[in-house]
Amino acid sequence: YNIFANDPGFIKKDIESILAVTTDDVKRVYEKYIKGKNYIATSFVPRGQLDLALADSEKAEVVEEAIVQGAEETFDASIQAEYDRTPSSFDRTVEPPYGSAPEIQIPSVYEASLSNGLKIYGIENDEVPLVQINLAIDGGQLLEDMDKLGVANLTAALMTRGTATKTPAELEEAIDQLGASINVFAGKESIRVSANTLAKNYDETLALMEEILLEPRWDEEEFELAKQSTISQIRQQEANPNAIAGNAYDILIYGKDDIRAQNRLGTMETVSSLTIEDLKAYYDANISPSVARLHVVGDISESELVKSLSSLNSKWESKPVTLPELSQPKAPEKAQVYFYDVPDAKQSVLNIGYAAMPATDPDFYPATVMNYILGGGGFASQLTQQLREGKGYTYGIRSGFSGNEYDGTFTISSGVRTNVTLESTQLVKDILNNYGPGFTEKDLETTKGFLIKSNARAFETAGAKLNMLENISQYGLPYDYVKEREAIVRGMTVDKIRSLSQKYLDEDKMIWLVVGDAKTQLNRMKELGFGEPILINDMTGPEK
Repeated sequence: YNIFANDPGFIKKDIESILAVTTDDVKRVYEKYIKGKNYIATSFVPRGQLDLALADSEKAEVVEEAIVQGAEETFDASIQAEYDRTPSSFDRTVEPPYGSAPEIQIPSVYEASLSNGLKIYGIENDEVPLVQINLAIDGGQLLEDMDKLGVANLTAALMTRGTATKTPAELEEAIDQLGASINVFAGKESIRVSANTLAKNYDETLALMEEILLEPRWDEEEFELAKQSTISQIRQQEANPNAIAGNAYDILIYGKDDIRAQNRLGTMETVSSLTIEDLKAYYDANISPSVARLHVVGDISESELVKSLSSLNSKWESKPVTLPELSQPKAPEKAQVYFYDVPDAKQSVLNIGYAAMPATDPDFYPATVMNYILGGGGFASQLTQQLREGKGYTYGIRSGFSGNEYDGTFTISSGVRTNVTLESTQLVKDILNNYGPGFTEKDLETTKGFLIKSNARAFETAGAKLNMLENISQYGLPYDYVKEREAIVRGMTVDKIRSLSQKYLDEDKMIWLVVGDAKTQLNRMKELGFGEPILINDMTGPEK
């Protein structure tokens, strides 16, 4: 608004203009700018089914880029362009000195619980008149049977498709009338119900959220639509190299018979065989306040929040839910290249890593600090600087430790041009091998500067505050865990980084997964030095 209207407060006028729009206005602009106007339309249809295209369509000729080895241009990445500098009142070639690190302002956290077992974590913030809610119900896919894969996902999908007293359309309209949003999502480890609303509409939004949670409609027609949508998503994954890589990587990490290795959507077979009674059975057995955590951030006090939950407390009855005991998957004893063939793929998806420590391990955050210069720091990272900036192999590459209370992984991921698949993995291997020995005091300064100073704005948004509450509730962290992590960063040394690198970045004990064109790249991967690559199309994938 400041740029185009020269008035940052123009939003008020903009809102007034939107509210003043009438149905006649909409009809008028439709008649003037859309009705009867020339247009361009495109049809994308399955191969060989041209009859599905729009009438009188012309077939577009698409020329695919050939995969050519050795087609790289040689260039000197250090060459800088010459240009006339813009006049300035000071010397812009001299980097200004860094200021002192600002003190972290940690939001005040409150904690409560209801008699039905629901645990509550909150942060009161009245900067804007909004309230954000996140209800995490532990379990998710972890509570599925192997022959019922996808039941948690479909249960979550159906919970927002009407309630006992509202059709899907009526529920959607009720939410829209409040200017709110309510969503339900099933993940690997939990089902989450999230809501975002104006503070003045909090009570009405909470009532709808309660209705969605406790009174699903179980509409047979909506169930069939949700099944078809899920089956379509699974089919789409079969043609998506990134989805293939994610599913295959999980199987290589956990083993094909582990629930954690399964696609959260399920398989074509399991989803097709699910009935609405399966969803009801999953819901009745597993949706309980005894395994739930409620996180609330916004313009509402602790006393107001607890009082508002009296109805949920009385109606949502607790039941015992047993979460599975999960073992830590074993890391590979030696490196192995795995290849999933996507014929004629113009890009190779790389997932490189191993089963690492859970998020509750004392080394988890120190290892995250160690990873910053490797691949966690964006353009400050060595992987980005060398593979993107130096070589132009990829648009983006990253690395990091991720985990929960059960297990964790270390993963390097990227999409690279097909004809540099081997070269990219060779460069990653070299970077890993040299990372610890080559880590410098300058790298440490960069790491500390970012991780400490970025904390000053770490809790600016409601989403960031919700994430903080989730970390506290899920992992049992203290309210000031951010300060503990800052102390870890301040105490980090080059020697500690090198020690962590030696312990957690052994390229000779990682999974090297490539999803790409086997015809041109499979045999080349032998040159990486990890033996014969294993083709895994028959072992894994979205439908295996």
